[in-house]
Amino acid sequence: MRKNDRITSLAEFDSAPETTLFNQITIAYVRDCSTATLERDRWAGGGIPFIKIGRLVKYRKADVLTWLAQYQPQISTSETGLDGSETTAAGRGDSKQHGKLSGKPKKAGDKSLGGAA
Repeated sequence: MRKNDRITSLAEFDSAPETTLFNQITIAYVRDCSTATLERDRWAGGGIPFIKIGRLVKYRKADVLTWLAQYQPQISTSETGLDGSETTAAGRGDSKQHGKLSGKPKKAGDKSLGGAA
């Protein structure tokens, strides 16, 4: 990733109409992430909405801006997150949950525990 490429891509994104379609490289520059992150988000069914044209993946500027708008600037890491829970510096959700495991309990045969299935 070259700095000039990033600056040029961000300038093109900024000046384009909201109906413009962009490739994942430009959107990775906008999001400041890798193209692999965008690919993983698409595979997982999350992230920025995208359009498939044959084998090509495109992102509409309006969709990118809408997705980004849900993430408001914060002054402190203890401000409220998207789900309404208080976030912590470690990003673990509600500060009362800090240090506790959350989610569903693991089953004895669960491979994530390292045990036999």
